[in-house]
Amino acid sequence: MMDKKEKQLVDYYYGKFSERSFDEKDLYGFLMVVREHSRDQQVIRDLTDFIVHRENSTGYAKAYLDECKEIINNLGKTKVRRKIEHLFSFKDIRNGFNRLFQELGLERLPVEIMNDFLICIISLLQGIKILSGNKKVGHLSFAASSKELFLMGNMTIKNQGRTMPITFPVLSVKNIYEEINPQDSQDTPYLFDHEMMEVINVNRQLAITFPEMATK
Repeated sequence: MMDKKEKQLVDYYYGKFSERSFDEKDLYGFLMVVREHSRDQQVIRDLTDFIVHRENSTGYAKAYLDECKEIINNLGKTKVRRKIEHLFSFKDIRNGFNRLFQELGLERLPVEIMNDFLICIISLLQGIKILSGNKKVGHLSFAASSKELFLMGNMTIKNQGRTMPITFPVLSVKNIYEEINPQDSQDTPYLFDHEMMEVINVNRQLAITFPEMATK
């Protein structure tokens, strides 16, 4: 059960969410406050643990990345190609947050704010290493197309003696934030492998600190 200070903090963050005056740091703060009170909402608990523990996460996030590694390492070795699914769907995350808010005695929030939550989560999960034992074999980074924004997994495999990069979407969300110039006819996402994006708030509208090359 929440104490009075935790409830005060939840009300503070919920007010910022309701008026869309928050950024990724506010969502991070909220998740830290509700972390021990979200056990019944497994999706929110798993995402929060992933944000906090990063590559040292256990549970669902670790199992998910282990499965991704297995699928990628078996590329070309089996006739059956397994698809890498998203860590969670938008619907999973939306429903998890709204059930949590209801448990806290608060109203559900509209889909636009859930979109905001997901882009903040994508940003907060940037930079996490993908490990095999103690060895780094990949990492998570930000990617963007004209229609969607992504948390992308990045790994390499050896094929016929050559090292080949492999990318796969871990999370995605509708791009309602920035106008992106498509880089080709397939709208292949720009991969920001070395840059670190940040989700900021400008006049109650989220914005992303993209390098200039991608935006109009």
